[in-house]
Amino acid sequence: MNTAQERLNDVLQKGYSMDFSPVFEKAFGNYKKIALQAGVVLLIVVAILAVLITALSSGLFGIGNFSETLFQINLNSSFLTILFYVIAIAGISAVLSPVSAGLIQMAHLAETGKDFSISTAFDYYKGKYFKELFLAAFILGLAGALVSLFPFIGAIVSYAISFFTFLTIPLIIFADLKAVDAIQKSIQLVSKQPLVLLGLLIVTGLAIIIGLIALCIGILFTLPFMYSMYYTIYTHIIPLDSQDEIDEIGTPLD
Repeated sequence: MNTAQERLNDVLQKGYSMDFSPVFEKAFGNYKKIALQAGVVLLIVVAILAVLITALSSGLFGIGNFSETLFQINLNSSFLTILFYVIAIAGISAVLSPVSAGLIQMAHLAETGKDFSISTAFDYYKGKYFKELFLAAFILGLAGALVSLFPFIGAIVSYAISFFTFLTIPLIIFADLKAVDAIQKSIQLVSKQPLVLLGLLIVTGLAIIIGLIALCIGILFTLPFMYSMYYTIYTHIIPLDSQDEIDEIGTPLD
């Protein structure tokens, strides 16, 4: 068991405090350090994703039919349509999870005064953490896609899943947890301070929207604020120090 896991277990036993203003201010300060590079990363990812989805949808359904089918999927749809939808959502979430990890890593490097670049966001596609990131995101994407098939209540449950598991990726890359364990520990951690954490994420989301409207810099350049918030919340709960430096990305799994 590493030092980060020992601190995690200690927090799970004793709990933690969370002050809104200091965490928000620290996250915003971190965001300003990564906003440009992270925004470019998201721009690249969206462009690649758009090309792939367009090619796939036009080949399978036709572009018009695909968009129409996507928004009409529910429990009354055919089994194959539902299966395709659920696997597609889970698969996209899984494939993109290393990018989310990379953006959180960028936040870490910025906070510790170390160099980072656009390529940092893609480093987790190699090395020991890829499998756990992929598996965790696939499980959560699968659950989210399945519950979204149920009207009204499905949306609420889907948001709840996202909220209680938002620390999964930091737990994988900082505490070296396996996918399922990281999901479970995220739920436990968030459950200890749900109101403060929900308030932080809601205000962060509103700030992203306000920044988009007021500054007109585009959602891709305001969205990185959320990743800075994830990082700041995690390190507030489980502080990192020089002995907890993340294993080299790209080292083989033992």
